This record gives sequence, C-alpha cells and structure tokens, in this order.
Amino acid sequence: MENESITFDKDEFLFQIQSHPDYPSLLSISDTLTFFNIDNGAIPLEASQIELLPDQFMGLLREANDEPQLYYIHKKDEKYITIKDKTPYEIDHETLVSRWLDLIFLIEKPDFENTKNIKKYKMLTILSALCIILFLLLYFTSKYAISRLLFLLFPSIGILFSMAALKELFGTKSTLINKFCNITASTNCTTVVSSNKWKFFNIINFSDLSIIFFSSQVFALLTFLLSGNLLEYFAIQKILLIISIPVIVLSLYYQKFVEKKWCPICLVIASIILLEIGYLFLFVTISIPIPVNYLFLYAYIILITITLWMILKKMLLKQKALKEFQMNANRLLRNYTVFKNTLMITPKLEMPSSIGIVLGNPKSDSQITIITNPFCGHCKEVHEIINTILDKHGDQIQVKILFKTALELDNEETKQFFRILMTLYLENGEKAFTDALHDFFESKNVEAWNQKYQVPIDKEKVENVYTVMNNWCVENQINYTPEIFLNGFKYPSEYDKENLTFYMNDFIEDTHF
Repeated sequence: MENESITFDKDEFLFQIQSHPDYPSLLSISDTLTFFNIDNGAIPLEASQIELLPDQFMGLLREANDEPQLYYIHKKDEKYITIKDKTPYEIDHETLVSRWLDLIFLIEKPDFENTKNIKKYKMLTILSALCIILFLLLYFTSKYAISRLLFLLFPSIGILFSMAALKELFGTKSTLINKFCNITASTNCTTVVSSNKWKFFNIINFSDLSIIFFSSQVFALLTFLLSGNLLEYFAIQKILLIISIPVIVLSLYYQKFVEKKWCPICLVIASIILLEIGYLFLFVTISIPIPVNYLFLYAYIILITITLWMILKKMLLKQKALKEFQMNANRLLRNYTVFKNTLMITPKLEMPSSIGIVLGNPKSDSQITIITNPFCGHCKEVHEIINTILDKHGDQIQVKILFKTALELDNEETKQFFRILMTLYLENGEKAFTDALHDFFESKNVEAWNQKYQVPIDKEKVENVYTVMNNWCVENQINYTPEIFLNGFKYPSEYDKENLTFYMNDFIEDTHF
C-alpha cells in the first residue's frame, strides 16, 4: 500500500488483521482492507491475461516446493520485479507465466475527488479569463503593436487542432470533430494519426511534431516578449517555418500515397503553418542578424517543450490504458453469469428463517440478507443500495436484515436506540422501521433520535431478539459489517457493493440459483 501512497493507521491495521480468525491468510488481509474502506479484491486471472494488468499488482506465484506465495509484482519494461519479504527479484515474462497460479490481488487507492463537471467548467472559465487578462496586460505594457501580438493566435489554434488530432490520446469525444474527420469517404483522421507504416512513426509522428512545434512557439513568444526581443523571435520563426515546408510536403505525400487517406485536421495544421509564413513575410519586416545566444535560448525552449510533452504523453498513455482496463473490468464485473459463478464458489450458508427484519416480499424466493450495524461506518451505503433495490423490486424480492451487536457491551443510550428501533419494526411495521433508520443515518445523533422516537418497549423481548441475531453471527464467524448474502451465498469481496443493483433483474429471474 505504501507503493500506491495509500495512507492508513498502521497500528490499527495490525490490530484488526491480527484479530481476524483466519490471520495470517489472504482473507484476513482482504477483510481488513475492506474494513478500512480500501477497495481490494482477489480475482481469478489466467496467465494469458497478464499483459492486461496495471504496472503494479499482487499475484499468487508457485514456489520451488509448489507452495503458493503472494508476491508484490512491478512491471518494468519487459521484466517483472517480484518482491517477497521486502527483497526484490527480477524475472522475465516466461518465468512469471510458468509460476502463475491464476489469482491476483488488487488494491485501489481511494479516490476522494468529488468535483462535479460544473466546477470543472468554472475552472476552465477562470483560466480562460486569466489568459485574456494576461494577454491584455502584456499588450498594454509592451512596446509592440497589437498586430504583432496577434501572431499568438496562430500557434494557439494550432495547439487546439493538434490536440484534436490526438483525441484518442486525450480522451476527447466530440461529434463535431468526428464529422469533420470523416467528412468524405477518403478522409479519416484516426487512421492517419495512428498509422505506423513508416518505422520513424514508432518514435515520433506528425501529431507529436505539430504539438511540440506550436507549443514551443507559444512559450518562446512569451519569453522573447517579456525580454523585449520580439523581432529576434520573428527572425527565428522565419527560419523554422521555412524548414517546416518539407515536413508539410512529406505529410501530404504520406496521406496521399502511403496511407491513401486524408486527415482534415492535419490539413488544417499545415494551413496554419502556411498562414504563419504568409503573415511573417507580408507584415513583419526583419533586417537584423540573429545573435547566437537567442538561437540557443530558442533551442533550449524546444528541448524543454519536447521533454514536457514526452512526460505528458507517457502519463496520458498510461491513463488511457488504465481506463481501457477499467472498462473491460466493468464489463466483466457486471456480467451476471460471471458474477454468479464467482458468488457460488463459496459454500452456501443456511440463513436463519425465524429471526431478522424482513422487508419487501416475504414470500419471494430471491432473498438478500444483510448483516449490519447502524453504528458501522460503511453500513449507511449498503442501506442506501438496499433501499434503491426495494424501491424498484420491492414486490419481487425479500430483504432480511440481521443486526450484529452485543448489547451487553453497549452504553445505555445505545441500548435504548436498538430497543426503540426493533420495537418500531415489531409494532409499527416495515415503513416505520425504514423511515426511522434512514433518519438516524442522516443525523447520526443518538440522543436526539431517542427523544424523537419514544415508544413503549418490551425490554426483555427486544433484547432477546438482538441476542439471538448476534449469536447467529458469532456461530457463523461473521466478524465485520456490512456483509451481504444472496440466497445464502456471500457477496464476493472483489465486487463493489454498489454493483449489486446491476444483477437484480437476472437474480430475480434466475430459477436455478
């Protein structure tokens, strides 16, 4: 977890994992991570799918004595670094496959990013406004005419079209761009941009060149403008733009005769460069020599731009690969047949028939049982999921709630809470119970809740119900809350609980469960 920069209380973690009845098994690790709200899962995976995994994961490998051992595995180029007891070992792909035991253990760093799209748009608006203000400040504080500064529009537009050409890399989805790229049968931006029929394109392609070229133009313009050397900047631009003409010709040749497809965005980028050439030769008169130090400065800016782009591109490629992996994983996770097979791997637990709070249709053969405690930090989410399921399938499914709590260990205020909650169900029914429980999850104020829901209580009867439920949990080694069972089968830990809603239609219709 340290490699994924996941922060947690180590002492509390050790305490919880050592308290697990199956310590030091993989199950104890998984259960304790779940207890800390850290997404994790043991997932069956064949050796042929190793390439689909992220660069860091934990996998079960065969030892020399054929015993299984869990390793932290880090992919580095074509090699794999396996770490056991903090000691790294380097192995190749073939060795990894030969030792592979078809099981991985993944830990996902918690994501606390809750920013909404509207906030992102506001941020873009603010940044755009700042750019305009900065441009105006540069104009009013500089000695150059606005016509000279407007040259900045050419590379700025060029960057936007370069990003559009790399829409697959940037994850940009635009109907307008797609229509523009496929305006005729002989045009296709994606085909041209992703083509690698020339080996040179395995290193850098026309899209990389364009975004580096235009970005360096912008950075250099601002640098030379602030230093008061804009004429030297334009002199260097004339040289670079003339050098770029053969690249444009090469691009046109590649599209026409090699790929035999036109890229409208590439043609626009070429047109922008030609407009820049026309602008400089028509509107900017330069008759000064270019000092060598300015050439070195511009070369340095280009080098920095290339470095930054290569770093950014690597990050974008990694993000794209992870996104594709996540999409494929989601398809797999939401496949009911795969889910059911995973669900039924574990032994079926006989659910109690005479205890528990029953919601929905008590006669339904499709039963969800949840082991919960209102004071559990993660139980509110499960109750919200169950409420969503009941709202949609309440007449087709039975939900049974078992509370795991030892009343003798609770303080009097907590005991009174549980007594009231059970009494509401026994005396007033399902709706009174669910409304009161929802009210508590919203406020989490036990004292105020107890004052609000004062009812006559049969103390002995109610406490006996909780004792029976808690004893059943202890006897069946249910150590944490929340836990979910579908017709007696424990909900797989590798599946997010919110995915439960995706399986309900198939689960209800499944007569062979």
